[in-house]
Amino acid sequence: MKIDLAILELTVSRFCHDLISPIGAVNNGLELLEDEQDPELVAEARALAARSARRASILLQAYRCALGNAGNQASFGFGEAIKLARDFLEGGRVILAGVPAMSPSDLPTGFPKLLLVSVILMSETLARGGDLLLVVDGEGPGAGFRLIAEGQQIVLAEDYKPLLAANASTATLDARNVLAYLTGLLAARIRDEDRAWPERPRTPGISGQRPCLTPGRRSPTDLDCVNKTGSWRSGASFTQY
Repeated sequence: MKIDLAILELTVSRFCHDLISPIGAVNNGLELLEDEQDPELVAEARALAARSARRASILLQAYRCALGNAGNQASFGFGEAIKLARDFLEGGRVILAGVPAMSPSDLPTGFPKLLLVSVILMSETLARGGDLLLVVDGEGPGAGFRLIAEGQQIVLAEDYKPLLAANASTATLDARNVLAYLTGLLAARIRDEDRAWPERPRTPGISGQRPCLTPGRRSPTDLDCVNKTGSWRSGASFTQY
C-alpha cells in the first residue's frame, strides 16, 4: 500500500491536533502546582494534570493501534480493540454498547484495527452524545460488522461518504477528514489480501468492497430501535431521534 507524503502529513496533523489539548492541560496543571499555595487549588491542579495525562496516554495507545503497525500484529485482537475504543470514548458523551463476546478465531485478520478506527470516526458524528451499537455479522473469515450510531443530533460531514468509497479522490483531503479516507484504505486492504467478507445481500454493514455511507431509510434489519429515523446504510448505520 502506497500513501503519498501529503497524506502522511495530514495524518500526523490530525494525530497532533487531538493530542494538543490534553498535553497542554498537563502543562497548565504543572504550572499551577509550581506557584499555587492554596491546598484546594493544588489538589485541583494535580487532578487536572492526572486526568489530562491519562487522556493523552489513551489517545497515544488508540492511534498507535488504529493508524500504526501495532494494530496489524496478531496479538492485537477483538478484546484489545474494544478496550481501546471504550477508553477513547471515556469521559465523553458517546458510549460503545451491544458488544458481543468474540474470540480471536471468530474474526478475520485486520478486523480489530478496522473496528477501532471506525469507532473513532463514527464517534465524531454524535454531536450531542449517544450510543454506538456494535453488531457482528457472521463469524470467521466471512465476518463483518455494523456500527449503529444513535443520538439526538447526528452530523455526518458531506465529504466523508466519497472518501470511504472505492477509488476515492484525495483532492479534498485535510486533517479533519483524512481519517475517513484511511478507514476506507484499511477495509480495502482486508479485501485485497483475501481476508475480506464475501459478497452478501445488500444489508447495513461493511460490504465485501469498501465501507460506503449511502443515505437511505432505516432498514428493518437494523436493531429494532423505537422512534428513530434517518439511518445510513452500508459501512455504518446512523439513527437520529
